[in-house]
Amino acid sequence: MEYKKYHRRYPNWDYKAVSTKIKEDRKTKEIIYYTLRDNDKKSEGVEVYSGSSYIVGSFDRSYSRRYSLSKVPIKYRWIVDLLKKKHKTIKWSKKEYVNYN
Repeated sequence: MEYKKYHRRYPNWDYKAVSTKIKEDRKTKEIIYYTLRDNDKKSEGVEVYSGSSYIVGSFDRSYSRRYSLSKVPIKYRWIVDLLKKKHKTIKWSKKEYVNYN
């Protein structure tokens, strides 16, 4: 499985994410697992994207959803488990400002 990582950090804000693309019903979807620190609040969740606004080369209608971990659809849970494991193995930058896509 191929992964892509995202990391954006600014003072008091830190977003770390890992994603993978899957084919579902002949459509490409990007599944993203993220952790977020906003001031002193920490959260984690899942985002699902598909369509021409998000996937390069797609002509499908754009679609996006954000889920808390407890609300992730069953069909994506095994992928999210893999993404969480991958997320834990990444050595994230400790710099004050990061803008990595």
